Amino acid sequence: MSVRNYKRIVIFWLFVLASAYLVYVYPIVRITEWYGWREAIEWYGAFILWAAVGVGLWLSFTGRVTFFKHILLNWLGVGFIFFSLCAIYEIIRVFFQVDDHKAAIWIVSLGSIMSVFAFVTAQKVAHKHVEIKSPKLGKNYRIVQISDVHVGSRRADFLKQIVSRVNTLNPDYVLITGDLVDTSKVGHDELSALRDIAATVYFIVGNHERYAGLHYVLPMLEELGLSILRNDSAIAEDIQFIGIDDAEDPEHVAKTLPSIEMRHSKFKILLYHRPLGWSSASDQGIELMLSGHTHNGQIFPFNWLVKQQFRLIKGLYREGNSHLYVSPGTGTWGPVMRLGSRNEITCIDLVAEASDRT
Repeated sequence: MSVRNYKRIVIFWLFVLASAYLVYVYPIVRITEWYGWREAIEWYGAFILWAAVGVGLWLSFTGRVTFFKHILLNWLGVGFIFFSLCAIYEIIRVFFQVDDHKAAIWIVSLGSIMSVFAFVTAQKVAHKHVEIKSPKLGKNYRIVQISDVHVGSRRADFLKQIVSRVNTLNPDYVLITGDLVDTSKVGHDELSALRDIAATVYFIVGNHERYAGLHYVLPMLEELGLSILRNDSAIAEDIQFIGIDDAEDPEHVAKTLPSIEMRHSKFKILLYHRPLGWSSASDQGIELMLSGHTHNGQIFPFNWLVKQQFRLIKGLYREGNSHLYVSPGTGTWGPVMRLGSRNEITCIDLVAEASDRT
């Protein structure tokens, strides 16, 4: 192992352990202290809990014990909510004299309500309808976008629900903008519902497909009937579908698009997992770019942090004749929780100029 890779691993695990303390341990320590149970968890108890979480995360990451994974990931979501509430109270008590005991009761009550609400919200899927007109279209088309389903974090029944909902929209084309799966443990059985999609399906690679292993994931998706676009395009009637693999490089779209032949007479749709590179896509004559990845932060107030990395975090954006739609995600990664965001299936009606869809 090179020195560079060793440093990267060390930094990663330092970050994981620091985050684990803040989310898994800190809220328990502070709430028990404020409530008046200081003796309930001494420093060594906090250290043992921290160490146990660290080992559990390591076992989960290496895939050796999958049982811990769902427990730790859902605890991650609950812990983040309680961390946020505790951090807010830490600031309040600096400036105001507050009864810590009563504050602890309020934090536990409010955090519990928010956590239950987030779990319930994550089970629901909303429809969002968008209409885009273009003179390049000879007729009307209905496009359905799903993104970030995260089968692995979500169960196969959830994917079946998504497919059923998609079919009720009667799409001409279904576009999956990455992160359909998030672990190599997902197999044909969990993804078999994809065969039931009643439309042509185009798929692009997201970051989690790369993590799971493209050599494993992509052949399986092809066997299930998906058309995979990898830095390439496909022509379907009046539309040119262009797909680019996810990459860490923020300039990846700008670097890759010139190598793909543009059919300027066609309505061009670019599928790229991250909402980056829209200006480059617009310069290349792309009428519509579809992305995901952000989850709209998934759990408030994490969306504030995501907003610092991705300026365009959700919804429809337009500059001239070019449009960008950023899906907040159809599923959830990690905690099966949504707070201040929602699961979404996006229905996009492409309307021929001066015509109506019937």
